[in-house]
Amino acid sequence: MSYVPAYSRRRGVSIVVPTSIVRYVYLVTTAVVVLGLLREVFVVQVGTETVLQDLRHFALDAERNLGAWYSSALMVLIAACAMVNWHKDRVRDGLVSYSWVFIAVVFFLLSIDETVGFHETVDVPLRNHFELTGFLYNPWVFFGAAFVVGFAALLVPFLFELPRHIAILFVVSGAIYVGGALGMEPLDAFFEHGYGEGHLYQVIATSVEEALEMFGLTLFLHANFIFMAEARTNMLVRRSA
Repeated sequence: MSYVPAYSRRRGVSIVVPTSIVRYVYLVTTAVVVLGLLREVFVVQVGTETVLQDLRHFALDAERNLGAWYSSALMVLIAACAMVNWHKDRVRDGLVSYSWVFIAVVFFLLSIDETVGFHETVDVPLRNHFELTGFLYNPWVFFGAAFVVGFAALLVPFLFELPRHIAILFVVSGAIYVGGALGMEPLDAFFEHGYGEGHLYQVIATSVEEALEMFGLTLFLHANFIFMAEARTNMLVRRSA
């Protein structure tokens, strides 16, 4: 990050963020996943009857922990980038331009849900009412799948207007994220119902799920950085009049 050499209250400060900074984001993502995996190994090998207990704050399958916070932070960053891209791109067709706003709003709301876990509140009532078992043990995936279909359908015109390589990165990153969030969830539910929460199979499924989600988000953020760099997006911070 660098600044213009001269600063004045009228001009403000121009901030340049090199796209190479994303490599550090990938490193942090890897570190969060590795810490979560090491926590699972620790619990299996040492147990929970220690001063460190079960190191819950590093668990990948839990709320109010490092992984949930980090995923939420990535979503907020993506929302912020989308708003910057909208500001740069708003001279274009309204539908295409406001797709950035749509992305920003969706990811901001997802960041809240990632921390609070609203989507999981439907599991127990629906599970008990319909006596769901096996792959259907966590029924929130039905609502999640419907949301993903609607979200993707609304963004199809937007994707065709993007540079091809950016659109491909958006689709690939989305596929990775959805593959973890919705693709692995039924398998996680199957192992949780069949073997119990905390079983090795369930832990492996959950770890793969969370890792895919984090790397999908990281790639999506990377794609936003590339778009901003190629559009020569400038950020100017200054005091309002």
